[in-house]
Amino acid sequence: MISRRLLVRAGLALPAIAAVTGGVGRAAQAAATREIVDQNGRRVPLPEKVTRMVVLQHHSMDVLTQLGATGQVVGVLRDWRQQLGPGFARLAPSFATMPAPGTLTSANVEELLSLSPDVVILTYYAPAQMVQAIEAAGMPVVQMAFFRVPESERGKLNPVLENEKQAYTDGLIDAIRLLGEITGRQERAAELVEAALAGRRLVDERTAALPEAGRTSMYMANPDLTTYGSGKYTGVVMELAGGLNVARGIQGFGKVTMEQVLAWNPEAVIVQDRYAAVADQIRQDPAWTPVRAVAANRVTVTPEYVKPWGNPVPESLALGEAWMAKALHPELFADIDLRARADSFYRRFYGMPYEGA
Repeated sequence: MISRRLLVRAGLALPAIAAVTGGVGRAAQAAATREIVDQNGRRVPLPEKVTRMVVLQHHSMDVLTQLGATGQVVGVLRDWRQQLGPGFARLAPSFATMPAPGTLTSANVEELLSLSPDVVILTYYAPAQMVQAIEAAGMPVVQMAFFRVPESERGKLNPVLENEKQAYTDGLIDAIRLLGEITGRQERAAELVEAALAGRRLVDERTAALPEAGRTSMYMANPDLTTYGSGKYTGVVMELAGGLNVARGIQGFGKVTMEQVLAWNPEAVIVQDRYAAVADQIRQDPAWTPVRAVAANRVTVTPEYVKPWGNPVPESLALGEAWMAKALHPELFADIDLRARADSFYRRFYGMPYEGA
């Protein structure tokens, strides 16, 4: 029986669930014919064929769409539009009408049960109580991180990564392959991995000779003066492009002050597509006027495909890193038509053309 106190602490709604829990658990165990290891190192029993998934993690929603597996998804993250940007609804229209039984850190277990999932996909930092309550109700849980870390850093929202580039590259590949294994789409996953790594190779080859000195100082502007520091994928993209994240002294995702931004005085400010309004706020706010990036008109909103910045997804490597590198060093990528590359990727993995600039 699941403790009601446990469910309340985990932010889960589950009235009168004890009567059905045991039967669901036995059914799930009986159907489990294979075992996978998730990105938190947990061994998870799964049915041989997964046909019903609830996905409460936006990175996984994106990858599953690229794998052509949206037909295997029956429930999604509540705020996926905010997390993945306004254009994602066009890429995965079926998600718009699906039940949304939870967030990154909470879920309604009764709603989950009503969807009869073969597996529930959660983020790596989902609260332990949330994971335990879902599993106690008989539903397997797979936790996804999109980076690779030592065991001591697993489950931390802001992990300390010794080699951020390697950790995020390996972790993204692991994530794509794992989702391919879960959905039975291993061949498509291999194609997606290769497309991502091809984009990385392009950037590595063309920026390898850039000097360490004189890098462009950069700041990622999120709403309410929040940004990404060390241990996040943001810094990897900036460094690959020949830039330097001014907020690298902050561990992970955090809030800063205007005084800190003025002291950093970045040469370029980047705003994610999903937060485009922040760019207008910066340009219009007198407090930002002294910042070099504002004076030089270098406040830039990313294209739709440059996402997400905390952790990578396939298009981040396939397209986003080249966009950033070309923005800083256009002469190195003069022959690269980024819009054409984006259109090719979208047609191949989303099944539709790219409609951005």
